[in-house]
Amino acid sequence: MDARTVANYMIYIMSDAFDDLTNMKINKLLYYAQGHYLNKFGKPLFDDKIEAWDHGPVVPAVYRAYKGYGDSPIKDYDQNSISQITPEEEDILFNVARKYGKYTASTLRNKTHAVGSPWDQVYRPNQSNIEIPLETIRNYFADYGDLGQETKQFKDEDFIGYRDADGLLVLPKDWDDESI
Repeated sequence: MDARTVANYMIYIMSDAFDDLTNMKINKLLYYAQGHYLNKFGKPLFDDKIEAWDHGPVVPAVYRAYKGYGDSPIKDYDQNSISQITPEEEDILFNVARKYGKYTASTLRNKTHAVGSPWDQVYRPNQSNIEIPLETIRNYFADYGDLGQETKQFKDEDFIGYRDADGLLVLPKDWDDESI
């Protein structure tokens, strides 16, 4: 699969909820998606290479595709390519969006610059087009473990009421709309 298709899907699922989905942020999210996908499935999510640039991992084709936005948020996506994403790919992308989408582009850049990270292992100042090998990314993300699901923000005991036999939350009668 082409990385632009994956980026397009990320924009599709995230652009309404995040107003800071810039070219830099998309590139960092693609790096995390590639890493977690490699870790879980042992194969790449997309075929494009990831390079070590000054501001972290970048997919050159994706950078060029959104370069015109500068540092403005990207909102436009191609509706026609959305259907190319498989359920297993979608699962990873939603979990990456949940886990990393809350961070700013600069925070993600700083995270990718961590000592020992794939970017750190290959980056050389004043050199461009240095590819970060997939094996290096896979090995690094093996230490991350499974991306997993986000934990619930609330527990049942945080609510007034109880769960019925079907698991539905039943509120006290005095909270019923008809009693108002």
